Amino acid sequence: MSTKVSLTEAATFLGVSKATLRNWDSDGKLPAIRNPINGYRQYDLDDLIAIKQKVQGANTVEKKHLTSVKINVSGSKEVKQVVSKLHNIIRDSDANSNIVTRFDEISKLLFVRLMSGKSVFKPIKNESESDYYERIQREYSEAVQKSGKTIPERFSKILLKGKALQLCGEELFNTSIDEGQVDIKGLAYEDTIRGTFDKSDNQQYFTPYQIVDFMVDALSRFMNGTVCDPACGTAGFLTKAPDDNGICILGLEVDERLAWVSTLNLLLHEKEAFNIECLENGGSLGEAARKYFGKVDVITTNPPFGSDYTDPDILNNFELGKNRTSRRRGILFIEQAWNLLKEGGYVAIIIDQGVLNAATNSDVRKFILSHFMVRGIIDLPESAFLPYANVSSSILILQKQIGEIRQEKTFFAKSDSIGRKTNGDDDIVYSSTGKPRLNSDLPLILECWNYYLDGDYSKMQKGCFVADIEEYKEEDKSLRMDYMFHHPVRNESRELLSRSKSQLVTLAELCDERNQSYIPAADHLATTILFTGLANIESNTGVAVQELTPAASIKSSVKRYEPNDIIFSKMRPALRKVAVMSTDEGGYVSSECSVFTVRIDKNGDPLIDPEILSAILRSDFVFGQIMPYVTGIGRPRISGKDLRKIRIPLPDKTLQKRVKENLYTNRECEKQLRDKAQALREEAEELSKRTLNDVAVMMAGGR
Repeated sequence: MSTKVSLTEAATFLGVSKATLRNWDSDGKLPAIRNPINGYRQYDLDDLIAIKQKVQGANTVEKKHLTSVKINVSGSKEVKQVVSKLHNIIRDSDANSNIVTRFDEISKLLFVRLMSGKSVFKPIKNESESDYYERIQREYSEAVQKSGKTIPERFSKILLKGKALQLCGEELFNTSIDEGQVDIKGLAYEDTIRGTFDKSDNQQYFTPYQIVDFMVDALSRFMNGTVCDPACGTAGFLTKAPDDNGICILGLEVDERLAWVSTLNLLLHEKEAFNIECLENGGSLGEAARKYFGKVDVITTNPPFGSDYTDPDILNNFELGKNRTSRRRGILFIEQAWNLLKEGGYVAIIIDQGVLNAATNSDVRKFILSHFMVRGIIDLPESAFLPYANVSSSILILQKQIGEIRQEKTFFAKSDSIGRKTNGDDDIVYSSTGKPRLNSDLPLILECWNYYLDGDYSKMQKGCFVADIEEYKEEDKSLRMDYMFHHPVRNESRELLSRSKSQLVTLAELCDERNQSYIPAADHLATTILFTGLANIESNTGVAVQELTPAASIKSSVKRYEPNDIIFSKMRPALRKVAVMSTDEGGYVSSECSVFTVRIDKNGDPLIDPEILSAILRSDFVFGQIMPYVTGIGRPRISGKDLRKIRIPLPDKTLQKRVKENLYTNRECEKQLRDKAQALREEAEELSKRTLNDVAVMMAGGR
């Protein structure tokens, strides 16, 4: 069985940079094998040996030459257990400690352990507690001094003393990490950081590693010169920076503790050319950051977006902050990224989706379009930052420009899963053969992004497309930049409208809207009502059900519908929750829905069959029309006013009859296929059971 090695290991073995290997992979010179769990590059060791033998002209290369860079994954798991024990020891010795102060002491001790080795913590015979402390403190100071980095005074001393320090030292002495394995040092400390800052009140400092890896990989071909994170936190982005191309790492941070943590993290990842600077008085948004203006080549960052910045002196230094009493920090970071970058430099930044579509942020979009080439916009799922925040966010990839800009094609993508569960754990799924992989579409999006960079737009796959971001600039004065607004379905819908041979009428001309509101809980005579909530309307299928519901349980307003009315969910219209209420009795529906009744012609017949209209309202044709009008983040909506504007083709009754026959024929075919698929699933399950029984019978000699 062949041995698989990582990108870092392969680069070390061949004596080339990781960037070179990535380029060889893209060019097909040395294709990588994708890890089925996380999508990362792997290489077959036999292939690498063959390449090296060809270059060296000898058969002297053996697999053992790679053992020095192999990673002992079990070591990382052991460190997790040890760190948990250290937390318990310190907590038991100091009831007033908290997770952050304990983390400080663990960081110091782990730094000594990983930089100086396990023997440091071995007790010396007859050594007192104070002598033990002095020795460990001396080792810590020497390790810091050897690193050549300056750390804040308050973190220069180990505060843990007495029996607790000795117990912690005993645990660290008994760990079996191989000091020669650099990757384990960095991973071990990352695990420690994640345990403190991911699942606690301090999680705002932590970006899920799946997103970090994606952003760094997306900019991998531009990584050179100075790579910066102006809100570096624990240096999650910076530790992923390549170790080649003469790269210098720059981290800016307003919090002194986090700046110290970043320094330790980078040292343990054996990064050499780096500078972490703690900037007071505004951090990287303040005056102290000016010395770095125009000196950065690449920025990857997830700035604190949720809070407002209110310092008038600093706000007035920003075009997006002038004459304002407050502005979101994340918005100011977009402008500061432009200030920090060299001309042509790239930034990948996580933003609130309101930056892309909210009317209040049109000035931000104007700034972006006039200062950057917009290269990529990748929507993240709302669950990406759960369990701590349920937000709609996007990754914005920009290239700094100076002078007049004519936007080129922009890459758009929408991620539905990043491989992270809502509790923060990895989301692993299994194939039919039991093979595990991360439930993430980020590797596919990254693949399409690289096709975009190569100019090969024809290879876009599910959820990815390329669009002209300025196409609608004349008709859209708010300059929307969001995924939905620029989706190609919109153009397809416009084209179909322009080619329509049938009369086009608005939904308002075709239907009356029923607006009979009612608050069930306020009706003391009502005990139950027939209710259809949003959860009772299926997405895409046109199926909706009534539920007998206690009136007292519904305290908000609902709307009345009658049999054959059409209900349309205005919230999250992309779900296409539209249905004809083919029920014996009328009922009530969520106020988030519009209720439509098809008008009658002079012959007493409906202008259009409700089933046909319901199908059209669920189609791409209508979704393409309503896309420009959908606004809001978290719970995007279309207003009733805008919904009534959409246009519907209204042919003569003969063509409508053919359309209805085709609709019902296709529905029957769909039902038959689904029934067949269900029968095949049941047959497969039965075969699986018989197979197991056959094994037992044959082993017993029965056949």
